[in-house]
Amino acid sequence: MAGAIDELSAWLDASVDPFVACDADERVRFLNSAAERLLGWKREELQGQPASRLFPQRLHQYGGRSLLRYLLSRRNALGGRATRVLACRKDGVEILVELTVGASGQGADERIVINFRRLHEVIDTVSEPMEHTLQPEAGPHPEGSNGDALYRVVVENAPLGIFHFDNTPVVTACNERFVRIIGSPKRILVGLNLLSLRDERLMQCVRRTLSGLGSDYEGNYHSVTANKSTPVHIRFAPCFDETGHVEGGVGIVEDITERRRTERERDESLAQLGTLFRTAPIGLGFLDMDLCYVRVNDVLAGINGVSPEGHVGRRPREVLGPIGIEVEKVMRRVLETGEPMEKRETTTEDLGMAGAPRFLAGSFYPVRATDGRVLGLGIMIEDVTDRRLADEERGRLYHEAQEAIRVRDDFLSIASHELKTPLTPLSLRLATLERKMERGEHVDPSTLRHARQHLLRITGLINDLLDASRIEAGRLALHPEATQLDALVEHVLQAMEVHRGSHSVHFERPPEPVLVRADPYRLEQVIANLVENAFKYSPDGGAIRVDLHTRGDLALLSVKDPGIGIPPDQQKLLFDRYFRARNVSSRSYGGLGLGLYISRDIVERHGGRIWVESEVGRGSTFHVALPRLTGATAQPPVEQPDRLVH
Repeated sequence: MAGAIDELSAWLDASVDPFVACDADERVRFLNSAAERLLGWKREELQGQPASRLFPQRLHQYGGRSLLRYLLSRRNALGGRATRVLACRKDGVEILVELTVGASGQGADERIVINFRRLHEVIDTVSEPMEHTLQPEAGPHPEGSNGDALYRVVVENAPLGIFHFDNTPVVTACNERFVRIIGSPKRILVGLNLLSLRDERLMQCVRRTLSGLGSDYEGNYHSVTANKSTPVHIRFAPCFDETGHVEGGVGIVEDITERRRTERERDESLAQLGTLFRTAPIGLGFLDMDLCYVRVNDVLAGINGVSPEGHVGRRPREVLGPIGIEVEKVMRRVLETGEPMEKRETTTEDLGMAGAPRFLAGSFYPVRATDGRVLGLGIMIEDVTDRRLADEERGRLYHEAQEAIRVRDDFLSIASHELKTPLTPLSLRLATLERKMERGEHVDPSTLRHARQHLLRITGLINDLLDASRIEAGRLALHPEATQLDALVEHVLQAMEVHRGSHSVHFERPPEPVLVRADPYRLEQVIANLVENAFKYSPDGGAIRVDLHTRGDLALLSVKDPGIGIPPDQQKLLFDRYFRARNVSSRSYGGLGLGLYISRDIVERHGGRIWVESEVGRGSTFHVALPRLTGATAQPPVEQPDRLVH
C-alpha cells in the first residue's frame, strides 16, 4: 500500500497543473510540486491547514457556504467550465487563476480535488475566446434565429459595453466595446466569476441582480490583468427564464472618463471663479439694472464698512450714505451709455468714510449676456493705498540715492583735494632736499620737519578712511584698559600745542583722578578730533575751553570753541559719515567729514554718548559722557605723537 501511495504521489508531482486535495472538512491533505510553486507553500507547511487560506478573505463565504462548497453545488450549471477567481499566495500576493473543483466519496471519506491554472498560462494555451452564450431552444424557430442574430449584431455594435452573466455568476458573453473599456482580452473576461472581484459594491450589485432587482454601480473598475483603472457606470438588470426565475443578468457599461473629466473641469472652474470672487485682493460686486446690489465680496464689503449680506437688495445711497447719490449718478451714466468708467481715484476721506484715509481706484462697467443684453453693472474697487505709499517711498529712496550720489561726488572731490593739498608741498620740499644733498649744501632741519608734518597729515587722512571702513564692516578693534582720563586729556593737549596757532587752550585738571575703562589710543582720537575741530572752525582764534568733571557714575568731557557754529537742522546729521555742514567750505576748512563719525562710534562702543550744542556765529560745545571706573589705578599712555595728528 505504501508503495502504491508513493507511486501516486510521484505521478501527481509530475503533473504540470497545480493540484490540491482536501478532506471532508476542507483541510489540505496533499498538494503537488506545481501547486507548491504556484502558491509559494511547502507541502509540510500547508498539510492540515484550512483550504480557505488559499483564497482572499472576501471569497470565504458564498451565501453562507464556503467557496469550494459553492463551486461544487454549481458544477452542473458551470458545465465543466473553469471559474476564474483570485488565489492568495503565502506571501500575500493575489494571483488570478482558473480552477475546477470535484469531489469523490461521501461523509468522512469525502475527498475534494482542486485543479489550478494560473491565468497567464491560460492566455498562452487558449487560442479561441472561451465565450459561452445561451442557445436557442431546439426546433425550427426561424424568427427566433433571425432575432438572435439581430440581437447579437445590435449588442456587438452598441456604443456601450454589454456583458451577460449566468446565476453562477460567471460572465458568459460580452461585446468588443466592453473589452475596450475594461482593457482585458475577451478570453479573460468570459468565464470570470463576478463574485471574485475586489470591489464589494460591484459584487453587491451582482447579488442584487440575481435576486431579481436592478441596480446601478459607479466607480473605478480596476482590471488586474490589464493593470488599468477605468471610471465606469454600470446598469445591472436581471434576466428571467420562461418560468420567471432569474437565470442571470446583463450589465450595460459606460466609460465615464470623459464625463468625469468634464465634471472635474466644471467643478474646478466654478470653484476657481468662486474662490477668485471671494478671495480677490480687490473689491468686486454686481448690481442689477435697478442699481441694487446682487453680490459683493469681502474686500468690497470691508471698504464700504457693511457685511456682504448687508449689501444684497440695497442701493449705494443706502449703503454709502449721501455720497452714494453721486456714485449712483455715475453708475447710471455707465448703464445708459454702455461705456465703462475705469480707474477713477478718490480717497475714503472724500467719500466721508471713517478711519485712516485710504486711496481707492474704482471701475464701473456694464455686464452683458451672450446676446449683448446688459444685465447689470460690475464694480471693481482697488485699495491703492499701499501702491501710493510705495510710490512715495520710491520717490524718497530715489531722492536719498541722488543725495548719496551727491555726497559721494562731494567726498571724492574733497578727498582728492585733501590728499593733494599736502602732497604738493611735500613733493616740493623733498625736491629741495634732493637738490641740496646733490650739491652737498647744508639741509635746514625745518625743511625735514615740514615734510614730515605733511606726511603725517596724509597718514591721518588715510587712517580716518581705514577706520571708517572698519566701522562699516564692524571690525574696528578696541583694547580697553583702566585709563586715567584727566591725564589722557592733558597728554593730548600737550601734543597738539604746535597746532593751536593763535588760539589759547584752557584746561583745569580735576583735583581727583578720573578713571574710565577704555582704549587709550581710541580715546586720544576722540579728544584730538574735538580739539582739532575747535581750532579749525574758529578761524579768528580765541579761547578753547576744555572741561572735565564727574557727575555720579559718569565722566563728562566738553570742548567749547568760539567758532562759526552749526545750523540747527544740520546738527542731527553732524555725526554721519562724510557729512559737512552747509556753512562749511571744503576749500576753507579741510577734512573728509569722518572725524565725528569715527568719534561717535568709539564713544558709543565704550558705553558712552556724544552730542553737540551750537548756535550759528556763536561757537559750539561738544560733550562726551563715559561711564567711570572706580576701585582701579591707571597710568597715562606712553606718548605717541604720530597717532595724535588728525
